[in-house]
Amino acid sequence: MAELNPPPSGESTRQAIIAVDFDGVIANYDGWTESSVIGPPRGDVVEALIALRSEGWKIIVYSCRSAEEIGPYMTQNRIPFDEINPSPSNPSKGTKPRARVYWDDRAYCYSGNAVDDLEKIRKFRTWSGRI
Repeated sequence: MAELNPPPSGESTRQAIIAVDFDGVIANYDGWTESSVIGPPRGDVVEALIALRSEGWKIIVYSCRSAEEIGPYMTQNRIPFDEINPSPSNPSKGTKPRARVYWDDRAYCYSGNAVDDLEKIRKFRTWSGRI
């Protein structure tokens, strides 16, 4: 499928892919209690995923949870997705899904200078303030 919004100059013309973390991004998350406890969907994230889907993005959900736990939740809440913890048609040799963007509540983006990043890594908290 061709992208509706072309990539910036010098980037691939392949379909844009976003890998989205489940707990803390798609589903509200206050820390692990048990696998049967899943928070409500975050409305802002669902809206963003619907917008990305309409632009032609492929949506991969990745999580420590299994696809069997996540799939029914995604379907029941009408959250768009293409794969969960994928075995994609274009696999890599590792377990990390191929994506243009990784959207995660526990991510810190490398600045290009690890020494400068150290203190920010040490003080890192999720958007909700969790360690």
